[in-house]
Amino acid sequence: MNKKMRMKLVAIMAMGILSVGSLVGCGSGEPAQTETETKPSTEAQDTSKEEPKKDEKPVELVWWTIGNEPADLDAVTDAINEYTMEKLNVTLDIRYASWGDYGEKLSKIVQSGESFDIAFGAGIKGYQDLANKGYFADLTPYLEGTPDLKNFIPEALWQGMTVNDQIIGVPAYKDSAQAQYWVWQQPVVDELGIDITKIKTLEDLDPVLRQMKEKYPDKYPLMLQGLEGINGFIATVCGYDELVVTPSIGVHYEDASATVVSPWEQENTMNNLKIIHKWFNDGLINPDAATATENYKGIMVWAAQGFPHAWTEADGVPVVYEKFYGPAYSTRTIQGSFLAVSAGSKNIDKSLEVIELVNTDEKMRNLLAFGVEGVNYEKTGETTIKKLTDGYEVPAYSQGTFFNMYTVDPAPASMWKDLQAETETAFSSPALGFTFNTQPVQNEVAACSNIESKYRPSLITGSANPEEVVPQMMTELNNAGYQDIITEVQKQLNEYLGK
Repeated sequence: MNKKMRMKLVAIMAMGILSVGSLVGCGSGEPAQTETETKPSTEAQDTSKEEPKKDEKPVELVWWTIGNEPADLDAVTDAINEYTMEKLNVTLDIRYASWGDYGEKLSKIVQSGESFDIAFGAGIKGYQDLANKGYFADLTPYLEGTPDLKNFIPEALWQGMTVNDQIIGVPAYKDSAQAQYWVWQQPVVDELGIDITKIKTLEDLDPVLRQMKEKYPDKYPLMLQGLEGINGFIATVCGYDELVVTPSIGVHYEDASATVVSPWEQENTMNNLKIIHKWFNDGLINPDAATATENYKGIMVWAAQGFPHAWTEADGVPVVYEKFYGPAYSTRTIQGSFLAVSAGSKNIDKSLEVIELVNTDEKMRNLLAFGVEGVNYEKTGETTIKKLTDGYEVPAYSQGTFFNMYTVDPAPASMWKDLQAETETAFSSPALGFTFNTQPVQNEVAACSNIESKYRPSLITGSANPEEVVPQMMTELNNAGYQDIITEVQKQLNEYLGK
């Protein structure tokens, strides 16, 4: 999942869902195992809980997470450890790796055998290959020792974290199902009298964009850039769960037969591409869209993944929004944020107890997310706060659930309850839980990815005529083995579904 950089989220998420970590299905295959790699431990461990003895030595767990290390980390960690000692006889050594370094650094740590216990799994480069090699603990037997955690997280999320019949991590129960919104500048909506509740499809949007162009002839109603186009285009505008992201291959969310297809060749995708192309020709889209790489400021309407109360303003302008798709569960959306436990950890059971505490204990969750009350924040209501300093800014989405967290003013106190209620309406992809192993066709995937990347920016921004360019792209893709990839995905998916 991508996010408008200009958006001011009132949620405490520092980054968007699916914006970190390797995306499901776009790996380049399993790297060769070298003699210097340390094999993960596979010894079974006792999963039963015992009350800590007063004279028992505390267990220290190493927890790797993503982001820039906050200035107040030591003080907050001291407060966290005072609580985890009381509850679990555990202390945490919380370590940060920067946004740019985390993926590579943690992948090396995992493979080197360096000792750690918990890590933000979604951010680790090639995490699926590492999971397939056994570097992450299979949590299935240990969850019996943390029943509150097991029962709190819905079964669909556990299914999404199951790879080769093993639960490779604890998913963050939050906006784990993708919901897509049109977000509008409120002054534009008010001035033109736009009923945003009636706009669900590109066909619905068409007359409104033309109305906007007539009212503001010097502006482009839809400002796009080639790396993204309309955010969520294949998944939410067209409705495909991309089992392979590049080149795009997937199943339609409403296809109970789970038939693997090329989204580019489907009638609904072609119709949407033709609409976007007409918008481009009619001057409703910025002419540099295909080559632009940055999001624009001050745009009047855009699509974004979100949830109730996610936006209040953008670039200093009040906004309003309306959902047009979802929420929908897929393996990709669920694996966008999870915590993995090292297979080499000597304390897998204690690691899960800590993760359980984060997800089920309000005090622990808010210590981890916001720091120390009276120092880093103060309460403005029973479950609302305002921040006092910027000394403890962390990506809370990487830690656990949102549903026992405080909300930050001016977000409403009901924010997370409303999100949870929306999430409970989510539907699932017919391929939920499936992860494609690219190894049998890794060369074809690499070649087709390069081909698609040449054409995709111009197609998704309307710069190219899809009736001409899609056939040209498909010829090149098929010559490079695209159909072989589809066949292999279908084979693996059928095996997964027991067909």
